Parts: sequence; structure tokens; C-alpha cells
Amino acid sequence: MEISIGVSIEKDPASAAREALKEAIKNLSSDSKISLAIAFSSIDLAGTAILKTIGDSLANTPVIGCSGAAVISNKGIFKHGLALMLLCCPKGTSLNAASASEIKSKSSLEAGRELGEKLLSGFKDTRRDLSIVFSDGLIEDSSGLIHGLEEKLGMSFPTIGCAASDNLNFLRTYLFLNQNLLADSAVGVLLGGGKLHFSMGIRHGWKPLGKPREVTFSKGNLVLEIDGQSAAKIYEEYLARKITELKKELKNFSILYPLGIYLPGEDEYLLRNIISIEHNGALRFQGDVPQGSQVRLMIGTRTSCLIAAKEAAEEAKAGLFNPYLNNRSPKKYFVLLFDSIFRNLLLSREANKELEIIKKVFGQDIPIIGLYTYGEYAPLKALNYRGKIYAHNQGVAMLAIGE
Repeated sequence: MEISIGVSIEKDPASAAREALKEAIKNLSSDSKISLAIAFSSIDLAGTAILKTIGDSLANTPVIGCSGAAVISNKGIFKHGLALMLLCCPKGTSLNAASASEIKSKSSLEAGRELGEKLLSGFKDTRRDLSIVFSDGLIEDSSGLIHGLEEKLGMSFPTIGCAASDNLNFLRTYLFLNQNLLADSAVGVLLGGGKLHFSMGIRHGWKPLGKPREVTFSKGNLVLEIDGQSAAKIYEEYLARKITELKKELKNFSILYPLGIYLPGEDEYLLRNIISIEHNGALRFQGDVPQGSQVRLMIGTRTSCLIAAKEAAEEAKAGLFNPYLNNRSPKKYFVLLFDSIFRNLLLSREANKELEIIKKVFGQDIPIIGLYTYGEYAPLKALNYRGKIYAHNQGVAMLAIGE
């Protein structure tokens, strides 16, 4: 396996693509066959010019990726930039990239099923190992997308990915598939053949506040009542704010005080950001909140976020080198990093410190590519959840892949 990364901060999209390509290609062997290209760009660079430039140069190589509030690589964090990873997979590796569009008109659940079916095409007699999925960051029911995907790929099939983001204007996010620039869509790649070893890690670092409460009335991602009262009451009481004030301060308190869902056996609560406060005091979250769930308000600090990043990296690395999971240690490996933009806002100037912590765990020379997201997709670890995939908020998720 060969891995190479190219990064560009050129202002012109086509120029950025050419520079990133040139840097990535020069580090590959002359006879290398590129199996897959993964591209992440800041929202201002996301466009067909990047994809056409990459596609024209790489011929029939599948290209997937998405936009982010910023891109991440070994070289740093770039609010304006393009990060491109070229992968030459081991002989015998199979892969298939696909997309599902018009999610809002067909429902997230149906889009997930469609994407799963497309990814499976061509894998009838081939071992399936892992899927990587990117979705529009503005779809409300990201959990439905994952449920639909699981129906086709399997309830415990390893999947990781993220929701694309923009520059916190929440206007439009983009997905990349080959030379197609997509919105209101999801894209993914299915890898198989049994030649690749992989491991995942995810943490957030937020801690519970106050007493546990019960979701007494909810529908998907809309929570109407908590402990028999208007859902917004939990924030009105704790923050001593009226609903009208909460609506004005929504972004700030949603970052600092997300809702945490208790999951038996898990080390951390599953976080949910608030998308909106309805006129009746109902709360709409970025991800489903099942009725009957035990929930608590959560709080994050810079220190707890940095500790969580280290733990997630250590978990991913330990799994990759675990002799009980892999029959040999990988000679080469790389890391895909999906980091919530809300962590970046909380960490502020210490965001670079988080990246340095991650690099220290994996090694300074290990290729890393990633972006800041509106949500992360990753499995839970407790045995009773059997590796089921969930949509996470405010987490830092990592996928390490080696040969």
C-alpha cells in the first residue's frame, strides 16, 4: 500500500487542485496504480473546478470527499485549503464508490437504503470490510441515513464518516463523487477483499451536569417533553433564560451545553446539538433522541476536549496494532480525522494543540487528512450495542487503515 498527501492554499480552485495533485503524485512510485482519491476542501474552494482537475489527471480513479469548515493534515489546520490523499491499495483490494441524491424529497432512511444498495453492487462474491460515508451537513435526520445504510450493509457493519460543513453559515454543504459536485446527498466508498486492517476511535470529552432526566415525548429528532414538561424547560431552568432569549443565544449554549443521551455500557454520553427551538418549547436536535431515553445536560472544557482527542487516537492506534484483531502489525497506515467544528470553536487557539496531540500518538510522519464537520458517524463500543453505527455531535472520530 502507498499513501501520499497533497495540500494547497491557492485561492483559485483549479490551481489548488493542480498543486495538491502535484505534491501527492511526486511522492508515489512511478509505476503506482492509484486506487482511490479522498479530497476535503474548505467551502470557498468546493466546486466543479477542483473535481474536474483531479478527475482529468487521475482518469478512472474514484474520487470521494466533501466540504468542511476547515481542512486538516499533518501540515496543520487550514480555513482555506484543499487536502488530497491518494491511495494505492494492496493487490486484491476491492472498492466501490456511490452516491444517493435528493435526500429531502425521499427521506434520509430511503437515501441510506439507496446508498447501501449502490455500494453493494459488484460485491456479490467479495468480502466486505469497511465503508466510509459523507453526507450533506444540513439534512436534519442524519440518524435515518445511518439506519437505512445499516439495513443494507448490516447492523454491525463497520462504518465511519461525517456530515459535511460550511463556514458556520449553515447555507450549503457539498459532497464530492468523481467529477460530480453534490448537495442534499450522501456519498460513500465500500472497501473489501480482506487486505486492509483498520481501527476506529471516537470521543468528545463533555461531562454530565445536574440530575438525570427522561425524554417523555419525542418523535425522531424532535423532543417535545422532558420529565413531562416542555423540553426547553431544562435549559430555561439551568441557564435562567426565557425561550425568546434562548433562541437568540442558540448557537452558543448548544455548543457549551448539548444534550447527552445515556447509553448503558458506553464510556461517554451520546451528544445531541440543538438545531432549533420551536414555538411550543419543543427542541429539534441534530440526530434522533428516542422516547424513554435518560438524558442530562452536558458541559465541555478545553482540557476535557484535549484529553478526549488523545484517548480517541490511542484507541484507534491500539486497535490497529492489536494482535488479537490483526494477525500482523501494519507496515504502512494512514489516518482519516473527522473533528466537530464545535470543538474547534470551544478550543479556539488550542485547536492546533489538539492536532499535535493526535500526531504525537500516531507519529509525526503518519499521513493524516481530515476536516471539521457538522457531525460524525462511528460505531459504539459497548457489547450490547454490537458495533451499531450512530450519528455523533461534537466528537472527534478517527479511522486508521493499514496493510
